[in-house]
Amino acid sequence: MAQVLNSNTLMTLIAGAGLLAAAAFGANLLSSPAAVTQLDERALKSLTTDGTFKSVQGDGSRSIHVFLSADCKFCLQIEPEFDQLNNVTVYRHLLPGHTKAGRLKAIDVWCSDNQIRAWKKIGEGLVIQPAKCGDVAAIDGNLVLAKRLGLTSTPSIVFEDGHVSSGMVSSSNIAARIALSTPQ
Repeated sequence: MAQVLNSNTLMTLIAGAGLLAAAAFGANLLSSPAAVTQLDERALKSLTTDGTFKSVQGDGSRSIHVFLSADCKFCLQIEPEFDQLNNVTVYRHLLPGHTKAGRLKAIDVWCSDNQIRAWKKIGEGLVIQPAKCGDVAAIDGNLVLAKRLGLTSTPSIVFEDGHVSSGMVSSSNIAARIALSTPQ
C-alpha cells in the first residue's frame, strides 16, 4: 500500500530531518576538541544576548557567554564555579544536545518560568517539571551560532576579548581570564 504525503506527514519529515541534523552536529559539538581559542572582532560582534538566559553576580559589570548542553556533564558541573565569580553577568546559550532526552531537557529549561533555577536543578540531577512553550527556536539558533563561531565543544566560555576556553574551568581560572579580557 502506497503512503500519501500530506502536509502533516511532510511537516513531520521536515521536523525529523531538522532534529537529525541538529543531533549530528550536536554530537560533533560535544565530542570534538576545541577548534577555536580566539574569536576575531567580526565573530565577537555576532555574539548577542538573543536566545540566552543570564545570571548576575555582584554588579554584573563584566560578562561571559557560555555555550552549554544538558547532555554535557561538565556543563552541569561548571555551574557552581559561576556562582563564585564577582561582578560578572553570565549569558548562557543553551544548545539542544545530541540526544532526544537532552533536547527535551533544554526545552524544559528554556520554557521554564525560572531558567536559572531549572538549569541548576538539572545539574543537581533533579527532574524538573516538563514545560510547554510555543517558541524554542532560540535553542536551535544557539546551535547555528555555535557552529558559525567554530565552537566544537561544551562548555565553551567566550570572554569579552574573544578568548574561548573549553571544558571544565575553575572559578579562579575564569576570574583570572576575565581580568585579562576586561578593558582597563
